Amino acid sequence: MDLDAKDQPPGVGMHVALVHWSFPPCVGGVESHLWDYSRLLAAQGNRVTVLTGTPGAQRPGQPGVEVLTHPALDLARVERDPADRARLTRWFAGVLAERGIRVVHGHNLHHFSAAPARALEALREPHRLVLCHTYHSIWGEPGSRDSALTAGEWDGHYAVSDFLRTACADVLGVRAERTYLGIDTAPYTKLAPLDAEPGPGTVLLPARLIPDKGAELAVAALDLIVKRRMCAFEPRLVLTDTHRTVDFHGEKIGFRESLEKQIERRGLTPYVQFVEAGVEQMPDLYARSTVVVYPSVFDEPMGLAPLEAMAAARPVVVTRMGGLDEGVDGDGVIGYLVPGRDEEQLARRLAHLLDHRATGREMGLRGRAHVGDHFDLREIYLKQMQREYRRLLARADGASADGIRTGAGAGV
Repeated sequence: MDLDAKDQPPGVGMHVALVHWSFPPCVGGVESHLWDYSRLLAAQGNRVTVLTGTPGAQRPGQPGVEVLTHPALDLARVERDPADRARLTRWFAGVLAERGIRVVHGHNLHHFSAAPARALEALREPHRLVLCHTYHSIWGEPGSRDSALTAGEWDGHYAVSDFLRTACADVLGVRAERTYLGIDTAPYTKLAPLDAEPGPGTVLLPARLIPDKGAELAVAALDLIVKRRMCAFEPRLVLTDTHRTVDFHGEKIGFRESLEKQIERRGLTPYVQFVEAGVEQMPDLYARSTVVVYPSVFDEPMGLAPLEAMAAARPVVVTRMGGLDEGVDGDGVIGYLVPGRDEEQLARRLAHLLDHRATGREMGLRGRAHVGDHFDLREIYLKQMQREYRRLLARADGASADGIRTGAGAGV
């Protein structure tokens, strides 16, 4: 439900460009975030232009959101083109000038190619832009500067967790403000809490099907549960898969086939299901799950899927990797935290929640309240970023944040 005008914070009337390599139907954490954020930002009376590289990118069903694509932002291309920077500079310049856009918020533009960030930097002064950047992930060791970062002098830098804020400083030498993204809770809080009655249970792993997300660890834990008969009823593991997903390093290639062979070799084929899942299918998958597992085997920047699961009032079991424990705060309260790559403890925690539905129901309800209080995209992140855009515009123009107006026809 859109916010009423009386609930709208200062920021109504802005026109914001969101820039990222991909957008739904391409599936990933950043893509899901931008899908929700663009809708909610427009629902507040702002105009939003999403600039992306995904061919056939979808437009959210919200007035005020436009989605434009350019091949120089398409990560599916095998090679970067030396002419990308010039092409993007011309394209960005036309889009920004035509729409009167001054606020540009980039996402993960420090990876893959420096062309988009350099193109925007070239337009900063002539177009009087405010340039913001959110770091959703970091690759590289401390001090390596293994990045295409060119946005060091931009107006705002934001990291999605305390873990990532530290990585930004150590790897990139960038001081970023920790800014939790949160999730749009509306599609999830309407779901009924977990049924406390015992019965066959479903473990859902809502992640891209790549090695880092821990599907092999989940299968190993399932193997222990089944072979040791750790549950009163037979469990089922649901793994999400989609043909259109971000695959930064070709990790997805051949992984499902390898995983299916492992499942067959362990005799687990009757217990595992692969499902096609996009952003709009996730609420139903959570509703049909008994417990949600997120067994990442790499340092997750944060993890939005466990927040979605908790908003859906489902208990979660996650590994202590990277920033995951910043969302799942308190082992045994709203979910379980297990050591990374520990299939024994993962199996025990999953089996306990599969058999003890009342415990899972209580955890799920506490998790729903926790997400509502701390990670509601609409109530926390959306309002915070609108204030931030206005503050940065005011600083750039030497005006007060209350008095500034932006966008086409606003005299800027």
